[in-house]
Amino acid sequence: MLSDLKGFLDEVKGLRADVKAISTNTVGTKDLRGAAEALGCKWCNEISPELVGNDGFAADLIARYDQSFSKLIALSAPNNRKSSYLSTLNLIIKDFRKDFVLPIQQGKVRLSGGSSTFDTFLSKIAPSDEGAYFKEAISCAKHGYLRAATVMAWCTAIDRIHHKIEEIGFPTFNVTSAQMASQTTGRFKRFNQTQNVGSLSELREVFDSTVLWIIEGMGLIDSNQHTRLRSCFEMRCHSAHPGEAPTTIYNLLSCFSDIEQIILANPKFALKSSAFQPTHT
Repeated sequence: MLSDLKGFLDEVKGLRADVKAISTNTVGTKDLRGAAEALGCKWCNEISPELVGNDGFAADLIARYDQSFSKLIALSAPNNRKSSYLSTLNLIIKDFRKDFVLPIQQGKVRLSGGSSTFDTFLSKIAPSDEGAYFKEAISCAKHGYLRAATVMAWCTAIDRIHHKIEEIGFPTFNVTSAQMASQTTGRFKRFNQTQNVGSLSELREVFDSTVLWIIEGMGLIDSNQHTRLRSCFEMRCHSAHPGEAPTTIYNLLSCFSDIEQIILANPKFALKSSAFQPTHT
């Protein structure tokens, strides 16, 4: 990554030199505009996602450069002012070496490079209905937005749970809740959330914590799996509300792993209509 960043900085400096050399007040040549667009896209789609994660660069630092390179892409439209190009390029170049090259040389950041653990998870579920949700969660994680990634990861899990309940039948869900609520001893003796849902929309109004209890009663998960999923749900709640509890990459990986193993790769939650076929290793 160090050599990639050095080479990329040289490319940006080369573009600045080429823009300085033109005699017109606007940049109209396709070559220069194409080079600006290519550099902006390379940063946003290839370099930026690899710089955050583990002990990588801060998300707010990456966001500032994302904004500058996004502006460079916008400037690549025909006949934008030369001065706008130069001010944007100067802003990028000014602290690039200090912000990215030196910290790597000094060992202040560690980047995994190449495909990440998140890509491994994504490859397992990409064909599924939840692939888009999990892909968004992974994208958030790669850019350092770990709280947002946690929320989207839970969305993946609860959506699969909802659709499995729909497939089994809402009457089974309702009857199970009533049976649990009638128990005066045992694990469910304090459960009192009898349900009467008849559609997916109504099911989505039931608290996720209640749904977890009922799917345990239905035999889809055991008490240990319930505890792990409850932990994921609580992490989702912490991430979606202000608070001092940190969300680290290790928290997130644990959450991703539990969701993938307990829900997405669990044959009990396989959907007949889903292209995703759970596998175990």
